[in-house]
Amino acid sequence: MRYLALLILLISFGTTIAQDNGVRKSPRAIIDAPASQDRFIIELHSDMFLDAPDEMEIRTWSPGFNAHVMYDYPIAKSGISFAWGYGFSSFNIHSNGEFERENPDDGFVRFFRFPSNYRWDKNKFSANYIEIPLEFRFRTRGSSPFKISAGGKVGYLVNIHTKTIDNNGKRKFYQLPEINRWRYGLVGRIGVGRWSAFAFYSLSPFLNQDKGIPLTAFSAGLSVALL
Repeated sequence: MRYLALLILLISFGTTIAQDNGVRKSPRAIIDAPASQDRFIIELHSDMFLDAPDEMEIRTWSPGFNAHVMYDYPIAKSGISFAWGYGFSSFNIHSNGEFERENPDDGFVRFFRFPSNYRWDKNKFSANYIEIPLEFRFRTRGSSPFKISAGGKVGYLVNIHTKTIDNNGKRKFYQLPEINRWRYGLVGRIGVGRWSAFAFYSLSPFLNQDKGIPLTAFSAGLSVALL
């Protein structure tokens, strides 16, 4: 429910941005501007670790979700613009084990796969971030413009939990040892009209430096500009 309320709030702000931009611009400025300003963006993606250890098996489809309100600043009439904004990101991994401290004395975190005789229906951990994206964009003109953007984003972890469903029911835990509270990385998008393919590559380790195995978060999926 909290995430649904956040999404509704983002949509409300995005609608306000669209209305404000429409009022402030002259009719001629609207005609000259690119067709889509990409002010409110929803993204559905599959998540993974690029350098996962051999014992970690990640489900091919591990769905995550992003929602961002963006402020777009065109540079003259070149089709190039700079954009920044704020939003929410949920990074989810479905796997065959869990993170634990190998030795309580040194606190180093490793991934341990479940025993071979253990059966489960669902096992995932979810890391949720409040983010600030920054990007440069290029868009052609027309009703279905070609567009490409590149930039980055920085986020702060606001919630993390694991969920396991097996024969004994459902269990949730709201802690993960030594997770890095900050996340930053590179973002790229390419598409036509409202739709784009996009990817995110994290430059920050998922677990704290020297406190856990090195893991690089990566997401790829589809992006749609609702406004």
